[in-house]
Amino acid sequence: MMANHGSAKKLVDPPLRYLTKSLVRTALTCPRKLVYAANPTDFRRNDIVVKDPFVHHLADEGQRFGNYCRRLFPHGVEIGPPSGSIAKKGSMIDNAHAFPDLEELVAQTNHFIRKGENSGHQQRVTIFEAAVRSGPFYVRPDILDKIIHTNTTSRTISQTELRVIEVKSKSYDSRPSSKRGQMWNGDKKSIKAIFLPYIQDIAFQSFVVRRAFPDYRVSSWLMLPDRGKIWNGFNNNTSLFTEVPTLDDTLNAINESTAILLNVDELVEVALSSRVSFPGSNGETFEDAVKHWAEQLSSNNLEASFSEISIGSQCASCIYRINSLPDKGQSGENSQEDIMPSGFDVCWQQATGLGRDALQQPLVVDLYGYTRETIKKFIEQKKFLLKDLSADDFQSKKECEPKDKISSTQRQWYQVSSWQNESMNAFHEPQYVLKRDGLRKEMERWHYPWHFIDFETASPVLPYYPDMAPYEIVAFQFSHHIIYENQTHEVCHASEFLHNETGVCPNEQFLHALYNAIRTGGTVFQWSPHENSVLSSLLSSNLYTSSLSTQEKNTLSALLRDGNRPMVDLCKLAADYYYVDGSGGSSSIKRLLAPTMNVSARLKHIYGRPSYNSNNFVNFQWYQQDSKGRAIDPYKILSGIHQVNDNNNEETHEETSSVTHGGGAATVFHELQCNIDLSEQDRRNREQSLLRYCELDTLSMAMIVQAWQGFLER
Repeated sequence: MMANHGSAKKLVDPPLRYLTKSLVRTALTCPRKLVYAANPTDFRRNDIVVKDPFVHHLADEGQRFGNYCRRLFPHGVEIGPPSGSIAKKGSMIDNAHAFPDLEELVAQTNHFIRKGENSGHQQRVTIFEAAVRSGPFYVRPDILDKIIHTNTTSRTISQTELRVIEVKSKSYDSRPSSKRGQMWNGDKKSIKAIFLPYIQDIAFQSFVVRRAFPDYRVSSWLMLPDRGKIWNGFNNNTSLFTEVPTLDDTLNAINESTAILLNVDELVEVALSSRVSFPGSNGETFEDAVKHWAEQLSSNNLEASFSEISIGSQCASCIYRINSLPDKGQSGENSQEDIMPSGFDVCWQQATGLGRDALQQPLVVDLYGYTRETIKKFIEQKKFLLKDLSADDFQSKKECEPKDKISSTQRQWYQVSSWQNESMNAFHEPQYVLKRDGLRKEMERWHYPWHFIDFETASPVLPYYPDMAPYEIVAFQFSHHIIYENQTHEVCHASEFLHNETGVCPNEQFLHALYNAIRTGGTVFQWSPHENSVLSSLLSSNLYTSSLSTQEKNTLSALLRDGNRPMVDLCKLAADYYYVDGSGGSSSIKRLLAPTMNVSARLKHIYGRPSYNSNNFVNFQWYQQDSKGRAIDPYKILSGIHQVNDNNNEETHEETSSVTHGGGAATVFHELQCNIDLSEQDRRNREQSLLRYCELDTLSMAMIVQAWQGFLER
């Protein structure tokens, strides 16, 4: 029965619920989530990702492209606007009697679609956010375009077509030389994995529209940003139409835009009729699966419908997992929301018999770099917690593994043993593992001065500047630290670049500034291949290199992977030679930094006093301890730095301008380029936040290297 705070919840009559596009997406990750999505007041979900500013930025990018595509249909009408719970497109529609506006939206859509049928005077109708319902299914297509095809001889209607157009901000490239435009696998019988979710979205919507309008021919279309086209601003030719444009008029307008309209009828048929894979699947087709889910949504015992689905690797990213139990309030009691179970707890308690407290410990799905097969094996062996694992579970099956590097299985065992030691000993001191010989050989190849660089970039779906393609890279910032020979205890913030001018592409200025930063020679470091990819892209464009001297081109080209001075990827070195407790096995610099401070006497000595100075920090102390004596994450310290409020000239914390990750940097840059309502003080705050964040990135790289030096000297 449905769990409801520990008691059974009985439903007299099955609720009327509709299967929507977003719920299909949810079910494809795990059908059991339908139980929790259908009862949001009974089960908590983790909203951390939902509140992430970068997630909102990506959603805004999709909305920008959607609005742009609407301009190509100037005659279009919008249904709604919806209200109440259906204001969010694709949200769960539960108990239709409580939402009469759903019926109204469907009626509006039917009115426009059927208009003129009785009189014989039909014309083209384009609807935005049409509301289409058929039985237990409900969809809101981005664009529903009714096309009237006529017989050229008799001028009579030969066919009425409903085009279901799904607008996606997924990158596409129409150039023949590009592989980004290939949706089929080589056998032409299956769909490429990167496109499959988008095809499934449009397939489900077309399936519902066909059921709702069986007398019309229904076709399926994707509208995507085309990287093979160049942006020249908004084309206003469509606004010149005084009457409903013809289909040819619309297609011409789309051809002149940066969007592309693709017919995907064949792909949709394959998607509907092909077997679909999801947790608990039994070889059913996609069409059969959605019919089954819709039927179960209105079941009197919804939870029992999906009780046979096993826990597994899919649980690692479950949005219904709450990572920690709530603290009790001043009264000593939890709020009603706090005592609500999470869907994750319900699944795992039923499958493992573990209590809610036990499930707050690290689980096998928290194992770094796991595979689906590995998690399945552990669960079958009744090993649900990391503390249940032993060294025997991580005996490598690979022969001839290099002895001077950390293998993936070794890294996993370090993670497990670290947790086991910490759980058994409250005073356990964090430890690290360093493959000294391998790392020392790498470092012997380096030449002073050491340059640490980090790029911040944006790839907007609608370019900020003319003559650029959708998703073309904009390199708007870098930071640069140097360590000099015989001064390894000191690090210098040598230079930085931040483009803050609107309407002017920074890429050319970026290359000039980067050359000036690293032209003195020495080894240049990056963390992950991002900097190499960005630099390679910029140098391949005549648009950005035409003003570079031969010396500048040669110096920058030498930094590329096949150059004579290639950048050293510190992330790869960390993955090969370094592990530290508290990192969860990750080699991400943000996961490594604070744990490395915990184990490095050198970093505590250098950064444990207010002595760091640069243009952006004055007498700053980066090593600070929490109440348990552990290092506070410097990125958390950064997030607490206050900004100046333009209204009263006082310091105040501005959440919108506090940058603590790369996605946040792209979000703030977008604001600087597009938000004309920002005051001068708000702009300065955001620029200062970008400068501080990027500087911390390159300082973090230097800190890790300083720590390694200290380890090797011990």
